[in-house]
Amino acid sequence: MKILLLVIIGLSLSVGISIGQDLTLKLNPVGKSAQEKNYLFDKVIDSRVQQSIGQVYDSQRNKHPANFGGKLAQQALAFYNARIITTQNPSYKLQVKVYNLDLKEAYQPDLRGYKGEIQLSLGFFLLGENEAVHLVDFNSKAKYGRPANQMNNVETSIQRLFENSWEYFDAWLSTQYQSNRSLAKKVRLNILDPKRPSSKDTVFYDRERPLTWDDFTDSPNRISSYNATIFSSLSIEGNASIEAGEIVQTIEVKVYMLPGQSWVKDADDYANNHEQRHFDLTRIAANRMIERLNSMELEPNLFEAKLNDVYLDAYREMNLLQEVYDSQTKNGINKEKQSNWNKAISKALSGDMDSLEKLLDQ
Repeated sequence: MKILLLVIIGLSLSVGISIGQDLTLKLNPVGKSAQEKNYLFDKVIDSRVQQSIGQVYDSQRNKHPANFGGKLAQQALAFYNARIITTQNPSYKLQVKVYNLDLKEAYQPDLRGYKGEIQLSLGFFLLGENEAVHLVDFNSKAKYGRPANQMNNVETSIQRLFENSWEYFDAWLSTQYQSNRSLAKKVRLNILDPKRPSSKDTVFYDRERPLTWDDFTDSPNRISSYNATIFSSLSIEGNASIEAGEIVQTIEVKVYMLPGQSWVKDADDYANNHEQRHFDLTRIAANRMIERLNSMELEPNLFEAKLNDVYLDAYREMNLLQEVYDSQTKNGINKEKQSNWNKAISKALSGDMDSLEKLLDQ
């Protein structure tokens, strides 16, 4: 976001700033009364290539470079912080980066003086644990006129530009802190895991709707040694919104099987139970993922990466459960092991993971 302001400083008859070969400028931190704010300025970076902001003329029309003696960043930091009284635990730590500060003057014979224009361009950034986050830019210019033997309006114009930059940022922050994601201080998860209607293409997990062989519509793999195969999986999707300065991340959990990638050769109740338990294990992996999500403390910066890690961990756990289940039951052939897993899975679906954990330890 950019803004262009125009400040016009009239001719001044006050005593001018005496200059030598260079005109050394200074930002004066003393100004308006400080206001209590929930932020602080931690750093100002002068990213300009040239220290000189341009040239000014003396009464003999000699040119003199104008600069801040290499102290623009230091003076700007003091200037900004003099405008505020920071609360005890400020919510935001800020960095300002000065992109450009440029001065141009031209002699006006009819006025026997000079007209000048100063342009300021800078950016405000939010500091945190990682890289600084860009918030907003400020671009403005000030025009002034001055007698040939006086320099006051050069410094006064620059002072006004920096004053305007702070006022602009402060006004921007007051309108953004409740709706701008970069300024959010908290993350709240809204996890949705509703019952979903199934279709011929997708069967969503529902304990009240067990699988039937009609859900296995793919043609059997005749060369496979397996009697049946089920394709079950879990997924998450969602979106984030900002509510009263808080990121609300909605996550929809889906546990499903795909009939078109699931098949059976010899259909009977025993085999159906074995495949149902595969589906149950996918549900258990999803339940454990939800538990981890609900217990997480998330920071607004890069919280999506943590959510993605939790999902990938759940996906790997799902695959591990399926592999160990088939390995121990010999794909359902070992009826004693199958019975043990039936009981452990039923308990795990009710929240008791002890029996399943013991089987995994084996």
